[in-house]
Amino acid sequence: MTPFLSVQLVLLFMFIVANYQPDLPLNGVDVPKVAHPVPMRRANREDAMVVAVQRDGRVWLGNDRMSPDQLPTRIRQAVSHGAERKIYIRADARAKYGAIAEVLDSVRIAGIENIAFLMDERKPPSTHP
Repeated sequence: MTPFLSVQLVLLFMFIVANYQPDLPLNGVDVPKVAHPVPMRRANREDAMVVAVQRDGRVWLGNDRMSPDQLPTRIRQAVSHGAERKIYIRADARAKYGAIAEVLDSVRIAGIENIAFLMDERKPPSTHP
């Protein structure tokens, strides 16, 4: 009976760890949907600077949560280490404009003028007979 229980516990642990999703920006951001988004393949690069703004105003640079006033320093550091001089903003569709404007101000303070907003494609409504 003991080997069976130990196998069950290992499987349970693996299931819990496999389904654990931390509160990272990609899990908590519902970006706006548009009819014809422009593909931004560079945003998927490992060294791309993606700033996420969640619905409640939390700000992330990559996987690091921070306040908007910390962004300029972190962006300058990334650029000095060879990152592209472009910021991709992934803002939740329900985020307050003030939170997004604060992020934009911080990005401009860092000296970055090339900013892109990431969107998802709106799927046309399906018609069932």
